[in-house]
Amino acid sequence: MFESELVGVEGYTLLLPAVSVGNVGQLCIDVVLENLSPPPSFSCQVLHPSLIQVVSVDCMEGLGSTLSTALQVYRCDVKKLLIFQIRSGILPGQGAVFISDLLDWFKEMNCSEMIVLGSSHAHERTDAQIEGSPLRYTSSWERTVPENFIKLESRSRFPGLISDETEDSIFIPGGGISKRILENSKQRKLSLTLLLKFCSEGDNSVDGVVLAEYLDQLVSVRDRELKTKLPASWSHLFGPPAPTQMFW
Repeated sequence: MFESELVGVEGYTLLLPAVSVGNVGQLCIDVVLENLSPPPSFSCQVLHPSLIQVVSVDCMEGLGSTLSTALQVYRCDVKKLLIFQIRSGILPGQGAVFISDLLDWFKEMNCSEMIVLGSSHAHERTDAQIEGSPLRYTSSWERTVPENFIKLESRSRFPGLISDETEDSIFIPGGGISKRILENSKQRKLSLTLLLKFCSEGDNSVDGVVLAEYLDQLVSVRDRELKTKLPASWSHLFGPPAPTQMFW
């Protein structure tokens, strides 16, 4: 799917946002692109039939692109990072095709790990999850993580729906493709780590920053002596102010 543009990425870590509640993963990638040290370079646009196709003016000024499209790829060779940014959504019923194509390419390119950044509905938390950190991780392999990382808790299946009261290993409501891409990675024996934040719909820019700082504990993406910069594109998150004439 990406062979013609992305070469020489053996051993790279791939960052991918899951289109999920509050678009937190995509906001997180914006923060990473703005604060990555050294700065990433634009690599290519990706056209995939599973994505809702969009095009607009460049919203990441200075990174080498002239347009923003549904899926763009940036790279940082110093830190061996590939950063995927999805700026639209996945068409209904097309998630499985997208996951399969992406994992096929990931394996063929011999990348070292995929880190998926997503979110989950805050109102679906258990009583134990309401207290403490709203951040969770889970992985398809035995990955070393910082001591403060909390693994996503297992959830019991809803009583009465099945005969055996077994636990479902993952429950990610509002997480988009997060659960499916994790399960597919386990089946294919690929190294994937999922980072999540519990959140609600609204202005989720703070959630994006928090998730980016969580990622930074796992994979260094910024100069920690500098204050986190907000992406310039965020000034247009909610459009221009309401015209004063409407209040006259």
